Parts: sequence; structure tokens; C-alpha cells
Amino acid sequence: MASLLRDGCNISMPLKIDTETIRRLRDALIAKGQLEADQDGDSNVNVANQVEASMKRVSPFVETLYLVMIADGLIENSEKEAIRGAISLLTHGFLNQQALDTIMESCESEVSQHGVEARLQKIGTIVSADRQDREIAFTLAAAVALADHDLASQEGSLLESIAEWYGVSERRREEILQQF
Repeated sequence: MASLLRDGCNISMPLKIDTETIRRLRDALIAKGQLEADQDGDSNVNVANQVEASMKRVSPFVETLYLVMIADGLIENSEKEAIRGAISLLTHGFLNQQALDTIMESCESEVSQHGVEARLQKIGTIVSADRQDREIAFTLAAAVALADHDLASQEGSLLESIAEWYGVSERRREEILQQF
């Protein structure tokens, strides 16, 4: 929850992500969430290098979305589709399902070893350096949180933590959520 300091007291305000902007993004991501099962078997070194670079580039975003997906303890197909759609969008369809599965397995391992807060802190150091990256991560996270048409309290709390660790101010969050 967003909190304000007034006369030394924290006043919590719920984050309202169920906006037209986030609903439209959620729907677009889910619709786009159909990645190819595998690439054309091209073993070209250049293609392999491009895949590796793409995976490295989107990994912080995927892990952010993975954390949102597991926040409420339920993994819904619509959340998976939204993540696939986000990756397709971020890589212009370059990464396939196998690459996404590899990244997700890594996410699962990192979370089980280090915990959610430690992972948010680590990812935050990566994405907070670039305003566009931190805002994209926050926006996509909000869309995945709403992918199952319900914002669980755990997801809302996690979105607040994402915004804080990634450096998205409360004012900017509200602007992003109400953008369209």
C-alpha cells in the first residue's frame, strides 16, 4: 500500500491498479501470450548469441512478473499468458517458449534460495538505473497482477514493494496507472 507521512504518522492508501490502462494492457498481453514452442532449429552462433543477449535483457522483467504470479500462491493460466505476452512484446517475438521456461526455472531457483525481498532488491539495482526500465517493469507487473481479474492483497503488497525497490514514485505510479 502507498503510505504518506503526515505529522510523523504513516497513512496507508490502497494502490488502485484496476484501471482502464492496466485492463487494456492485461488483455493485450494475454492475447499476445502465444509463443512458439521452439525455434527453427537454427544453430547459427549469431542466433544463439542473440537469444542469450535477449534472455539476459528480459530476465529482470520476467523475474519481476514471476514474483507477481506466485505472490498469492495460485498460478493461473492467464498470468502465464500475460507473462508470455510481455516477453513477446519486449523481444518482438524473438524468444520462444523454451527460452521463457529456462528463465522461469532460474527465477524459481533464485526465489527459493534467496527469498522474494532479496530478489526484489537485486532486480531493483538492475532496473532502477533506467527510468524507462523501472516503469515498464512496474506497469507489466500491474498487468500480470490483474491477469486473473482479481488483485489479491499479496499482489498489491508486492506491487508496492516493486515500486519502492525499483524507484517508481507514488506520483509516477498514479500517472502510469491512469495514462490512457
